[in-house]
Amino acid sequence: MNNDVNTMLDNLGKNPFSGLSINITGLLKFPLVIILFGNVLFAALLFLRSRILADTFESSSIGIIKTIITIYLIATIIGSIIAVLFLLVG
Repeated sequence: MNNDVNTMLDNLGKNPFSGLSINITGLLKFPLVIILFGNVLFAALLFLRSRILADTFESSSIGIIKTIITIYLIATIIGSIIAVLFLLVG
């Protein structure tokens, strides 16, 4: 009886799941990849919306808007690829 109490008191500060280890950073990488994919999808949809809007209306600033959104789309894709590479390496 006394030995059981001493064993319980010795194990009081230890992790009861010492054989089970979960890496939290591995769990957080998957949602970040999903968020980055959603960001690229949003940029692509914004690009398509601007193309539809440019075909619908005639304006002098359509060319500037197309250029800005194209640069945004390219920067988003390149930034997302770099971020996914950092997630995979880290």
